[in-house]
Amino acid sequence: MDVEELLARAWGAVEKAGIPEPLQEYAFKEALSRLARDDSGGSSGLNESPGGSKGKQLSGEPSREISSTDEELFAKFSAECGIAVTDLERVYYFSSGEPHLNGPRSKLGKTSSEQAKAVALALTAAYDYALDKQVADEVVRAEAVRLKCDLGGTWARTMNGLSAISWVGANRQKQFKAKADTADALKKLVAAILGLPAE
Repeated sequence: MDVEELLARAWGAVEKAGIPEPLQEYAFKEALSRLARDDSGGSSGLNESPGGSKGKQLSGEPSREISSTDEELFAKFSAECGIAVTDLERVYYFSSGEPHLNGPRSKLGKTSSEQAKAVALALTAAYDYALDKQVADEVVRAEAVRLKCDLGGTWARTMNGLSAISWVGANRQKQFKAKADTADALKKLVAAILGLPAE
């Protein structure tokens, strides 16, 4: 197919998938790469996993296949934060290139406030280290809702009190941003979630 058709199909796939705006550029590049491989008769890489490897999940979580793209994301994530890929795979999974946390939420802290702060830290780190992006407030809050630790009316007060990450921007356009000590805070969080001794 010609370049114009390739670009149109890739962008159409991103729009059809409903990818959040912060991830659209990354998703477009991935779609373009896969369509180009398909067009040249190569493998699409979809749902493939070298050696059939799977990420290790926390108990109670369904096992998800790790695609080659996910492996690349975990490798980049690990290299930038200094946490072993195997540990990251037990805490996170990627869905359509977007990071999520495995449950249960009780592993994230004792209170809803601690759990919501852990979600904010974990997703901010994942977006920064694996995707080189800041993460929008609504993305973090949606993950907190999914894990049943949304704070309702006290969300803003709690997020303003974060120390290892920043919550910045105008109202309704807030984003989370990694700081110099984000990686150290993430190491402690991952160790706590997995029940490992803190370094």
